[in-house]
Amino acid sequence: MRPFDFVISFLAFIYALALAHLLLAAAHMIRHRRELIFDWAHGLWMVAALGYLWGNWISLWDVHALTTFTLTAITIGFVFSIIMYLVCALVAPRLDVEDGLNMRIFHATQGRTYIGAFVVLFAASILINYFGGTGLNVLNWMHENLVVIAMLPVAVAAFIWRTRWVQVGAPIVLLGLLVVYMVLFYSELR
Repeated sequence: MRPFDFVISFLAFIYALALAHLLLAAAHMIRHRRELIFDWAHGLWMVAALGYLWGNWISLWDVHALTTFTLTAITIGFVFSIIMYLVCALVAPRLDVEDGLNMRIFHATQGRTYIGAFVVLFAASILINYFGGTGLNVLNWMHENLVVIAMLPVAVAAFIWRTRWVQVGAPIVLLGLLVVYMVLFYSELR
């Protein structure tokens, strides 16, 4: 087993747990759709979390050619996967427990928490992309910062301004930036 296989299998497990949170919440919403009070803002933030989970998982491919992983690199990957997990876990409501089946109330009471987790995710991504590009020589990550840097102010704006159009517009813009990111950097894996 190569170091990449060993490290990525553990990180993939954390990513799978994050995905499970999102899928379980979505299944619960579908099951209780007749009683559910849907909220577009919250729903779009859930889709954004799913998209960024997917995009970050795919970006791990960029380190597949590395033959060694330092403890620092492993630790940074571990911490980042925890941040990604928290984004997904915080945005995925347990609607039977938290605020009944009302996504509007959930977004109103928990929105800053999960949007704040997005802010932390993007800030950490910028730092990791920089140090991954300079320290691990993963040049693709350095170039990715051109798009990731644009993501941070969008999330910060949603964290600060609670107006409806910002809360709905921010995840739409983030999803658009994610599409740009994926097309530019991961339209095919090599």
